[in-house]
Amino acid sequence: MRMFGNLLLFVPCVAVSCANLGPNPYVQPQAVNGPCTVKPFFIIRLSETPTEMKTENTGQACVISMFNPDLGAVQDAAFVSLRPAHGQAWTQMFGGDRGTVVVFYKPAAAYVGLDLFDVTFEPEARDVLFHITVTPPGVPAG
Repeated sequence: MRMFGNLLLFVPCVAVSCANLGPNPYVQPQAVNGPCTVKPFFIIRLSETPTEMKTENTGQACVISMFNPDLGAVQDAAFVSLRPAHGQAWTQMFGGDRGTVVVFYKPAAAYVGLDLFDVTFEPEARDVLFHITVTPPGVPAG
């Protein structure tokens, strides 16, 4: 991410370079649980950030915990603003307005293919657009 005046630009990263960024109010470290992988991403105010998710359709949900350890950015709310066509997505907040946002995605039974959903974080209308590849059971997501 680069700052030019009041403009924030999205600069993609790979896992190695993301790990060395240090505290930043726009970086949201993630813990991913379930039969899935999620590419690391930045959340940038007043913009939509794309990321990639791969999940194995085992009937379990992919769970992404998003938090900010230095509390430089505070979420008041998080909601699914574009529902997936081939599954379910929902959010929960834990620990109040300075806590953790958890995003869940569960593909429809027996579905294999591509899906898409969007989560909006408030304040500042920060969006994350999840591009999903769903694989059959027994085909690892990673």
